[in-house]
Amino acid sequence: MAKYYKVIGNLKRPDGMSFGDFKQWWQQVHVPRVMKWAGLVAYDLNFALSENEAFDGVGIAWFDNREAALKVFQTAEGQSARSGAVAESSKSAIFIAEEVVIVRHPEIRK
Repeated sequence: MAKYYKVIGNLKRPDGMSFGDFKQWWQQVHVPRVMKWAGLVAYDLNFALSENEAFDGVGIAWFDNREAALKVFQTAEGQSARSGAVAESSKSAIFIAEEVVIVRHPEIRK
């Protein structure tokens, strides 16, 4: 099985912004920034079911090699996406991770 490296971004909407508007911002403004990243093989968003969670959503950008994941924030596209996410949220935790699979997603089992 392939191992993936990921950029994981946990974001909380800014004070005064509705949960719906935040989800719309993420999909319409932030997604196009991330889609420019070199080496990106998958990208998914996961929104909280309740707007009262510590974070409103988690974005996961997948890379098939460590080097591509580590280099993303050294590019203008990566810096733009990261600074935009930080500036347009009230709380964020963004980090690069190495995947350890416990149960493989059904659609990518091989």
